[in-house]
Amino acid sequence: MIDIQFKNKSITNLIPVILGTYNVKNVLVAVMIASLVLSSSLTIVPAEAKQEGKRVLAFTDEEAKKAVAQGCKVVQETRGLKALVCNPVVADALGLQEDIQMFAVDAGANQQIGATTVQTSGNTGAGRVIAILDTGYNKDHPELASSYAGGYDFVNNDPDPMDDNGHGSHVAGLITADGVSSSAKGVAPDVGIIAVKVLDASGSGYFSSIISGMNWVIDNYPNVDAISMSLGSSKTFKGTCDNYMPTMTNAITAAKNKGITVVIAAGNSGNAGVAFPGCISSALTVGAVDKNDNIASFSGRGSAVDVTAPGVSLNSSWLGSSYYTASGTSMATPVVSGTVALIKSAHNDWTPNQVINSITSTAKDLGAKGFDTSYGYGRIVASLAVK
Repeated sequence: MIDIQFKNKSITNLIPVILGTYNVKNVLVAVMIASLVLSSSLTIVPAEAKQEGKRVLAFTDEEAKKAVAQGCKVVQETRGLKALVCNPVVADALGLQEDIQMFAVDAGANQQIGATTVQTSGNTGAGRVIAILDTGYNKDHPELASSYAGGYDFVNNDPDPMDDNGHGSHVAGLITADGVSSSAKGVAPDVGIIAVKVLDASGSGYFSSIISGMNWVIDNYPNVDAISMSLGSSKTFKGTCDNYMPTMTNAITAAKNKGITVVIAAGNSGNAGVAFPGCISSALTVGAVDKNDNIASFSGRGSAVDVTAPGVSLNSSWLGSSYYTASGTSMATPVVSGTVALIKSAHNDWTPNQVINSITSTAKDLGAKGFDTSYGYGRIVASLAVK
């Protein structure tokens, strides 16, 4: 699920349990994901196609044809999946599935997971690439400027995925910050970042936008080692959810078939469960612990949790040249994504399943002995996972 922390927003009453991003300042904003599309596998839809109504999905050409005949407008398309805006009465009459809203899920972490030891040995993720699906990327920040390797803005339909929110840059810094500030160095400071802006300035968007972004990465960047998604929906599961929205399950499978590990936040709903799409079994799903390895109260719990990582009060890059301290499974997720880059630096030929197995089998066992629904297999130990 996506937890996002937003700076200078005062919507503190907006779904704090769903997001679980606990602000160090006075802010917590539930976010939805929205965007447009591009590339060889995506169809760009003119702005005039947008209209008020219910946003729904058509999984076949026949469904889409019937909907358009009833006045629905296609607003996004990727690999046969079409998002449409329809009159609610028409959408319900046709039985079209809703295009669910997604929400953004919101460092001493390096020492806690042993990444400092890995960096000291000379492994800093150089030559590896991580794609981040989020609110964008602050290419002008001194911590991030050297790591930008390309991207796209699906919100404004242009090739400049500049962050206008802060969450995406915070996530990116936890992976790749150069260490201009010693308290904000990333897990893999020399990794390259493909920034895919799928969340607007308020952090809002849709399921179809996430799918479009994933497909764009898969089709255009075969050298990507991981897709990092600190995002999710309000729908939670105690177990796995592979059949809830099969299009997402299929996208994760397609990524893994291309050698890309998909790392997703467990969400910030605590005991209510793991947020979709983190509940999909083929993803590497991440919960959050504090600096003492205690499970964070907000961390999503369920059988889909694979591992945990530091996710409480982490300092990282933000808008302008500023820094920000945030908490959430959104913060724990990039710590794991950065670890994937370190592993791939040491084992270039490893498959996503080998990478995941290395992370889970070397994790520090916490909570109940063995696997449990709070910590998964435990808190990651990068210094062991890379061996």
